[in-house]
Amino acid sequence: MKVVLLGPQRMVMGFLLGGIHEGYVCEDTEESKKRLEECLVEPDIGIILISQSVADLIPDRVYAARTSPRMIPVVSVIPDEMRRPDTCGV
Repeated sequence: MKVVLLGPQRMVMGFLLGGIHEGYVCEDTEESKKRLEECLVEPDIGIILISQSVADLIPDRVYAARTSPRMIPVVSVIPDEMRRPDTCGV
């Protein structure tokens, strides 16, 4: 099973250097929708990581993928450099 990432260019490059199987640069809504749909039907993909900035472009498709009754692929939204994680008020 492959792990793929949909995200901005810097994030994709970093994850590819770190050993992720595939990474797709998604900078607009149409590209994001297209890549997510392709990944959802690919039988070799087991985990789809989506950066928060890409998830913000297509929230309805991400929600549908995450709440699907299918167990595979697992879809997870991860923070990216565009957003700082909540630091619990610090």
